[in-house]
Amino acid sequence: MSLARLLLSPPACRDPEALRAAVAGRPVLVTGASSGIGAAAARQLGAAGAEVLLLARRAGRLGEVAAGIRAERGRAHIYPADLADPEAVKAVAAQIGADHPDLWAVVSNAGKSVRRSALEGAVRDDLGRLLAVNFSGPAALLLALLPGMVRWGGVIVNVSSVSARHVGAPRWGAYQGSKAGFDLWLHALGAEVRGQGVRIASVYLPLVRTPMIAPTRAYRVLPALSADEAAHAALLPLVRPVVRVAPWWLRPVEVAGLLAPGLLARGLARLEDTERRWGRR
Repeated sequence: MSLARLLLSPPACRDPEALRAAVAGRPVLVTGASSGIGAAAARQLGAAGAEVLLLARRAGRLGEVAAGIRAERGRAHIYPADLADPEAVKAVAAQIGADHPDLWAVVSNAGKSVRRSALEGAVRDDLGRLLAVNFSGPAALLLALLPGMVRWGGVIVNVSSVSARHVGAPRWGAYQGSKAGFDLWLHALGAEVRGQGVRIASVYLPLVRTPMIAPTRAYRVLPALSADEAAHAALLPLVRPVVRVAPWWLRPVEVAGLLAPGLLARGLARLEDTERRWGRR
């Protein structure tokens, strides 16, 4: 990892033995497991001896990830489902509950990003689609699985973004709103279940080098984590009893958003202007 990425990165679990001690033999569900951070987390869990449950829309890609885990003598099961479809969520939750009544952890990683102005996005229902994938679908899945987890105890990890914690950025409103809404809802849920054996943690990731950020030209020159590095951070709450994992610099940004929201908003707008100029080249 470069020095810049190291300084900008959140705390992470890079000790395979510590991860093994925490997850070996335990069922762990990873959503959005067909690629990117979810696939990397699933592979790390499989190598550590967890019984990995992989959920995503693309059955073929899930099968490839599961095959890779099994090739390394790990255990993996696939659950193809579209979290934007309420009936599919009900069905897959019931199947997971029946197959794995001792489910120990959920790494809620599935998400979708759209970068478009609010008015352009209204025509395509960006907000509705992102709320379904980033908020209502994951929330419905967790609520369906939670009764079993309360009986056995466990951990829910929300793989979120630093953008869920700072002021609104141009053309990212639908994404930020859906991620921030789910994050706030999950914190409220955590307060309700804290005394029932279920721990909830949020992981706020900086830029991660995945196809999700590729369309934004300005991001191509900024430091970004690899999917494997991001997965190390996402799995830290399974190893340590933390409720928040974030880069050190996120707190100052949050404070700046409270004390000088206009200044931070202007900085984000300047980044947007820079990207537009690059896009015209």
